[in-house]
Amino acid sequence: MNIVDCEHKTAPVDIDGEFFAVGTPAMRGHRINLGEARRISADTFTAWTRRMLPAEGDLLFAREAPVGPIVRIPKTANIAPGQRTVLLRPDPEQVDSNYLYYLFTSPLVQAKVQVKAEGSTVPHLNVADVRGFELPPLPSLPDQRAIAATLGALDDKIESNLRAAELAGNLLDAMAYGAAARLSTVPLGVIASLKKEIAKPELMGDIVVSHYSLPAFDGGKRPERTHASAIKSNKLWVRGRAILVSRLNPRTNRSWWVSSDDSVPSIASTEFAVLQAEHPMRLPGVWLAIRESNFQQELARRVTGTSGSHQRVRPDDMLDISVPDTRQLSTAELQRIESVLSLIEARRDESQRLAALRDTLLPELVSARIRLADVDVP
Repeated sequence: MNIVDCEHKTAPVDIDGEFFAVGTPAMRGHRINLGEARRISADTFTAWTRRMLPAEGDLLFAREAPVGPIVRIPKTANIAPGQRTVLLRPDPEQVDSNYLYYLFTSPLVQAKVQVKAEGSTVPHLNVADVRGFELPPLPSLPDQRAIAATLGALDDKIESNLRAAELAGNLLDAMAYGAAARLSTVPLGVIASLKKEIAKPELMGDIVVSHYSLPAFDGGKRPERTHASAIKSNKLWVRGRAILVSRLNPRTNRSWWVSSDDSVPSIASTEFAVLQAEHPMRLPGVWLAIRESNFQQELARRVTGTSGSHQRVRPDDMLDISVPDTRQLSTAELQRIESVLSLIEARRDESQRLAALRDTLLPELVSARIRLADVDVP
């Protein structure tokens, strides 16, 4: 296996660059999140890939901050290794690349990785540690491919759902463009209100809550179900239906339609602004308004703070931005918007269930505790 270390410096950002340096922040959940990667120029990409040009089938492994995430290099030839990563190119005569990916994401190997990384102030692996890492016994290549194909079938269904959700989102954005062309404008505060009710998890005991956070958004746009006692800082209550708009780094559009489950309390990170409409039936119109491109551009212009990576918009400033007056939309139009939003939520929910099934099967298959013949992929 070829193992190539990354450049030991931060890649310079080019906001118009068409290439990405993928470091550990962009590898959460063993998936590449380009929203957390650094945009870089073609020259930087060439310099950062001079040791080995990443290709489809290669794997990128995080060896520090945190240790353990691994992602697959996609077909697009625009990914460079970011800081604290190593590029892995498996020998196809010994190990299937997809099987190795699933093996590294399994709890068995992740636990071994963490043990190997212990013993220093900041847990990390040196490149020599990665080269010397011992994998568990590997099944035959045909069995590796069969296991990877089974897990991959679930991933394919998940990706299909996510693509459908993305296309539906694009449809809504097109509707927002159309609304902007024909509707008059008003400040956002005319059609939406800001909710600032503070939630204190430390006072909630051990109840389960739906936690809307930036990592949860980036990891699949579904809230994390967790015990309130595990949350260490104040949050915002999300009561009923709402829209969350990220105040942090608004160049990346993180708007989130929330249709709360009344049986589980919902809370959100204070990095979000919580918006609601005077009447719940008008909320789909607010969604169209905040997805309109002029709103997004103005949001990015209203940031405060000097750090390029930690810029925020003041919640009250958001309400002053002009948006299409979606109060002029008909009931039928609002219902169409809501039906598309519901479709997006349904696809993401199914993907979340399939991901849970995959994560249950993964350790059982790679440890041979269950056989492929016993698996029925839906």
